[in-house]
Amino acid sequence: MSVKVTPTKAFLRDLKRIGRGTRQDDAITALELFIVNPFASALNFEQVRSRKGYFSIRANYHDRIILRSIGPSAYEAVAVGNHDYVYVSFFRRK
Repeated sequence: MSVKVTPTKAFLRDLKRIGRGTRQDDAITALELFIVNPFASALNFEQVRSRKGYFSIRANYHDRIILRSIGPSAYEAVAVGNHDYVYVSFFRRK
């Protein structure tokens, strides 16, 4: 099963903010894996409890990617960053 992921402008801004290098590469690799196999154990794909329709995947030990469901097999990548940023800052501005 494969899924479609569309990055938002905010996601691309966050991706640029985390800088070039390992963190950015890990985020891109995680999205590539998610597209091919959304339930890969390395991603720890889970629903965000406080927000209906939002999910998270693990890019690496520190960084998470927030996804918003827009269809049965379609998601928007809306944020990427460390745990505190994506769960506190991102949802605070909503």
